[in-house]
Amino acid sequence: MNFTNTKKIFLLFLFILLINFSFSSVAAEPTVKWRLGGVHGVTTPETIGLNYFAELVEEKTDGEMVVEIYPAGQLGDEVSMIENTIIGAQEMFANVMDWNQHIVKDYGIFAMTFAFSDVTHINRFFETEKYQQMEEEMIDQGVRILAKNWYRLPRAIVTKFPVFTIDDLKGHTFRMPALETYFLAFEQFGVNPVEIPWAEAYSALERGIGDGMDSPIGSIYGMGFYKVAPFITNTRHMMAPFNLLVSERAYQSLSPELREKLTEAAHEAGEYYTNMLAEEFENDKQKMLNEGAVYVEISTKEFAERSKGLAADFEKKGLWSEGLFEYIQNL
Repeated sequence: MNFTNTKKIFLLFLFILLINFSFSSVAAEPTVKWRLGGVHGVTTPETIGLNYFAELVEEKTDGEMVVEIYPAGQLGDEVSMIENTIIGAQEMFANVMDWNQHIVKDYGIFAMTFAFSDVTHINRFFETEKYQQMEEEMIDQGVRILAKNWYRLPRAIVTKFPVFTIDDLKGHTFRMPALETYFLAFEQFGVNPVEIPWAEAYSALERGIGDGMDSPIGSIYGMGFYKVAPFITNTRHMMAPFNLLVSERAYQSLSPELREKLTEAAHEAGEYYTNMLAEEFENDKQKMLNEGAVYVEISTKEFAERSKGLAADFEKKGLWSEGLFEYIQNL
């Protein structure tokens, strides 16, 4: 073989290598890149679950789609991220279902204390035509619920003072989200509510802006609330699931295959999140107790009675459709 032929073979080989490298580089770049905003801390079960969701999306789509997670309010507070998702400025937002009332008012029922007794009760409501209409209204407003099977443990209260009865709350300042039902319900429990974003709750307790708050019991350890408010009282007053919202505009821009895989990932991550909470809480509880926290189980009968008295008033205010609370109680 002469030098000219050898040179030609070498150049052909080099050309093939360059082509393969180019194709592999292109394949490595995702076709679709989305942003998902949340308000929970980096180490909380919510953010861990969202990161797992992102891993599943990339795995199921062979890297064609990537979801980037922005926790701890990096993309804004709850209301601004809901608005951004509606207009498509960010593709996804994940938070507790009661925040959907900023889009469809009937979701305010999930922010009603003692509206649901357990997860089975919630699922029974999900299966009704009345609830299905609520999801359709969400889509009409520009946001789709991608998954709602991210079941949380009940909510508890964390305080700087011991709580054994409802009267122990009287006169204390509580951090509250920007939800009217929360404000009015906790006012009936005797507290002075003050609006503070979730991402700023720890700092508010630490600085004395509030001396108590309510929290999903599974988030207390990850958010570190027990360090500045060491009394944990399991009131079990609310059970709203966590849900993943997606901009309907962004969702419709995907191919049917990507929509299916995205939805599969969201539901699988929901199962992972739910199981993780159940498994991890007992370990977290023991860690908090070892660090000086005090955990108390109390009777919630008086809390529940005051809540029932509020439901009719809330409906008169138009916070949700008339008769919805009673409808759910009778399921």
